[in-house]
Amino acid sequence: MEWGDKENRIAVIALHKVGMEPNAIFKTLHTLGISKMFVYRAINRCNETSSVCDRKRSGRPRSVRTKKVVKAVRERIRRNPVRKQKILSREMKIAPRTMSRILKDDLGLAAYKRRTGHFLTDNLKENRVVKSKQLLKRYAKGGHRKILFTDENFFTIEQHFNKQNDRIYAQSSKEASQLVDRVQRGHYPTSVMVWWGISYEGVTEPYFCEKGIKTSAQVYQDTILEKVVKPLNNTMFNNQEWSFQQDSAPGHKARSTQSWLETNVSDFIRAEDWPSSSPDLNPLDYDLWSVLESTACSKRHDNLESLKQSVRLAVKIFPMERVRASIDNWPQRLKDCIAANGDHFE
Repeated sequence: MEWGDKENRIAVIALHKVGMEPNAIFKTLHTLGISKMFVYRAINRCNETSSVCDRKRSGRPRSVRTKKVVKAVRERIRRNPVRKQKILSREMKIAPRTMSRILKDDLGLAAYKRRTGHFLTDNLKENRVVKSKQLLKRYAKGGHRKILFTDENFFTIEQHFNKQNDRIYAQSSKEASQLVDRVQRGHYPTSVMVWWGISYEGVTEPYFCEKGIKTSAQVYQDTILEKVVKPLNNTMFNNQEWSFQQDSAPGHKARSTQSWLETNVSDFIRAEDWPSSSPDLNPLDYDLWSVLESTACSKRHDNLESLKQSVRLAVKIFPMERVRASIDNWPQRLKDCIAANGDHFE
């Protein structure tokens, strides 16, 4: 009960006791910000209890979101931000709904999924900063639009599933399981490694790698560089200047591979020029692989050939506006890496 409310009730009752009608009391006291309903309730309460005080309430207090409680929750979160709301509510003996309002409304906090990432030593962080600055300078003024970004990724025959975001709306878990089939998972599902290249001018066909393709420089040169990359000089890039990018896998940074690139492409990012342990700087890794997988593996495949056909189709219909947006985001990601002193920045 606010003290101001009690003072207003006293004023109402004083006028009532001298015979003033409720409507007249309201007109007299309206400058106090009271309503007609307040006047009637004050008079009725006085008639019933001969008091201007609130009736004694039953049950727990109306709210425990006091400044003291909010401060206590803030201190606990400050000491350890990795908290489960349910456990925090139980430990502090605060109702879950109230705890939710304290975290969201009073403290302005939201729960975020914990991220994973490469282990970065101080040397790796420094390496990332130096090379990001070099790449930013080298491909300034739109030069990033002339790069063919490439990478390899494993695909399995299983359905792509994001348990963080995939939700089924139903009245019970039993109904949900009846509406949508369970996502099947098996031990050691059949898989294939896919090589793919993307650029502002278009995307390559996916190449399905046999075992050993990542570690054998000769196989990498004979199957991917000769058969897929070399023809791009005349096809995708139409004899124009362009630059080839790859990561620092052993088969990629081998001397024979670097020598092949010197002879057969107009420009390329050498192994020593690309930041190691940096999937967050490749458009395929930070954006496009997940989109391709969600399309190609929207359902479980019966065999490897079905998976390959689905990947080919997903590449064929892949939206170029998404590819170009991801590539245009590359310079900013280099800047973000530099601003984070080479550490994780997302």
